[in-house]
Amino acid sequence: MEIEVRRYGAGGRPAAQRVELPAGSRIVDLLARLELPEDEVGFLLVNQGDGSFERVLQDGDRVTIIPPIAGG
Repeated sequence: MEIEVRRYGAGGRPAAQRVELPAGSRIVDLLARLELPEDEVGFLLVNQGDGSFERVLQDGDRVTIIPPIAGG
């Protein structure tokens, strides 16, 4: 299945890419494929709704990954 991924970084603009995953893959599987540790994820959206690390993905899903936000 193909997943669209949008990753936000320090610049505020998303980097978009498409990732092929086996059917039944979860968010944690996607993060492993992207070599992105869970602690570098501040917020997840799947199809503009709240996502969790254990959510099972479907073909065509759009996953938005936003890093933790720190400020002072």
